[in-house]
Amino acid sequence: MTGDESTVIVVRAWRDRGRLIIRVLAGSGDTRSAREWVFGDVDGSLACVEQLLAELRDAAVRDETKR
Repeated sequence: MTGDESTVIVVRAWRDRGRLIIRVLAGSGDTRSAREWVFGDVDGSLACVEQLLAELRDAAVRDETKR
């Protein structure tokens, strides 16, 4: 598996001046694939991560049908 074939999802969360900040990053070896979101609430960030994981699942299914 090369960098272009893999996807990485990173979630960082911290408190700043009493506010919750959640940063979600997703991308592959191709720098043009980088995506980034910043949330101030857990529900929004969870929905984003859920969508990203669904994309990974769907990509795996597509890859399996190609073999």
